[in-house]
Amino acid sequence: MECTSLLSSAINDGDVSTKLFKGTSHKNLVTDLQRTLFELGFEKQLKWDQYQADGQYGNATQAALVAFAKKNGLDTDGSKVTNELAKILVRRHDFLPSMYLLWEIHNSDLRTRKFISKGTKMSIIAIQTLLNTLGYREAPSGDLLEEDGLYGPETTKAFIAFAKDNNIDSDGDWLSRPLINLLLKEIDLFYGKDWSTLAANNLPNASSPLILYQGTRFVGNPCRADVQFKPMLEKINTYAEQAQVFIYVTSSFRTTTNVAGAIVTPATRSNHLAGHGIDMNIKYGNGGFANSKVLTKYPDVPAPVRQFLTSIIDDPALRWGGNFSEKDPVHIDDGLNQNGPAWDKRYELMQKAVQLGK
Repeated sequence: MECTSLLSSAINDGDVSTKLFKGTSHKNLVTDLQRTLFELGFEKQLKWDQYQADGQYGNATQAALVAFAKKNGLDTDGSKVTNELAKILVRRHDFLPSMYLLWEIHNSDLRTRKFISKGTKMSIIAIQTLLNTLGYREAPSGDLLEEDGLYGPETTKAFIAFAKDNNIDSDGDWLSRPLINLLLKEIDLFYGKDWSTLAANNLPNASSPLILYQGTRFVGNPCRADVQFKPMLEKINTYAEQAQVFIYVTSSFRTTTNVAGAIVTPATRSNHLAGHGIDMNIKYGNGGFANSKVLTKYPDVPAPVRQFLTSIIDDPALRWGGNFSEKDPVHIDDGLNQNGPAWDKRYELMQKAVQLGK
């Protein structure tokens, strides 16, 4: 599907271990796995300098899986990938954009005090994501609280508790050096030692087409995109404002899993790979949440959700995945991959910027 990586698609298809095992012939899927493990920081175990993402499930891939599993509390010999292991791989990979933001704070000059409450929505979401992962932001029901980018009493309370459990005094707002160091230490518990190697490339800079879009109606995961897709994101934000809904981003730009030191044709010409698509759920009313199961029922959806989706459908410059032949109701893009040369150019620019630092 348009919205997912090959590894995610394999999970949706059923038992991943029937495709991902030592010696498998599913080369594209193994390449996806290897690229994911590389970005998660297991370059040494993969013997990346020697093999890179070669699509061969051998001893190096097995060693990287064992190392990742150990970091994340799973016991495996690495000879196959179970659904449980695959889901955690995808989850940790999805967290990376937020973790890169925390890495950026960690490497910043803290002589001027930094406060959570004065940070960007994305930086607050990054901290909320980590606190949720560590189990510090829970509702009375036991469910994890939403990562909404709003600095409130729940985030303050969670941060104070997190600091206290690590013998650090905190008011729940000031990002002192000991606390920032602790945040990075906690991230390192889940990732390989090389996870931050790509961090600088995965953040906007003057020479990169990558942007982090922060719309008034955008919540959820950091929205990473090609600068040329920004006008479309602003349209989407406007339609959300008019419908009084929020866009809960689940996926935006992502790295291809078929790059091995140079840009090559990816397994799927997804607009996510060029930074021209987002996956999302929709929040509406007083906490209503429309996920794929709801969105696929359009037009039989809540009125604010219907208004938003209708605006997207009626805009000739945008496409909604619910209209695709293979339904993908959480997806919105601008159809860039319908224009081969244009997609190729943006794909190459985006991927070179974040993967190769060029």
